[in-house]
Amino acid sequence: MIETRADKLYRMLEDENNSKELLKIPQDTYQEIAAHIKTIRAESSEKEKSLAAELSIAERKILSDIARRLIGLRIQKFNRDPEADVTNLSLEERYIIEPLIQSRKRFERIGESMFNGQIGELAHLSESVKQKYVYVRFSQPYAAISGIDLATYGPFEPEDVAILPLENAKSLLKNGIIAKNWIEPDEQR
Repeated sequence: MIETRADKLYRMLEDENNSKELLKIPQDTYQEIAAHIKTIRAESSEKEKSLAAELSIAERKILSDIARRLIGLRIQKFNRDPEADVTNLSLEERYIIEPLIQSRKRFERIGESMFNGQIGELAHLSESVKQKYVYVRFSQPYAAISGIDLATYGPFEPEDVAILPLENAKSLLKNGIIAKNWIEPDEQR
C-alpha cells in the first residue's frame, strides 16, 4: 500500500497527539506540503468542473487542514511547557512562537518593575506603546501630513516607503492610501 502525503502528515499529527513532549519533525515539513499543493494546484484550475479539479481541491483542503492542526497542537504544547526545546520546532513554528516568547519577557519585565517600585520604567514602557512607529508603503500619491508626534512626513509618491506613527498609518490604511500590510521596526530594548 502506498502512503500518500496526507497519510504521512496525519501520522505525524497522531504521533504528536499521542506524545506529551514536543516531537522533532523534519524542518521542511510545511514547505514540502506547500510545494506539493503548488504542484497539484497548477495541474488544475479552480474554475474547472472536472473530477481531477475536484480531487485537487479536496487534497489541498485535507493537507492544509491537517497541517494547521499539527501546527496548532505543537504551539499548544510549547505554551504548556515554555522550557521545551525550540530546536524541535520548525522555522515556521518558531515564527509563530517568537511573539509569545517576547510577550512572556514583557510580562516578567512589568512584574519586576512593579515589585521593585520602578515607576520610571513603567512610564517608559507605557510611552513606548504610545509612540509606536511602522514602515508603510504608499499605493498612491499623497501630500505631506502632520503626524500625531507633530513631525511632518511626506509628500509621497506611489511605492514610497516611510516610517510613520502607527495611528497615522491606521488612518491612511482605512482610506486606502497605503498598502494593507506594514512592518514594525524592531524594539530597541
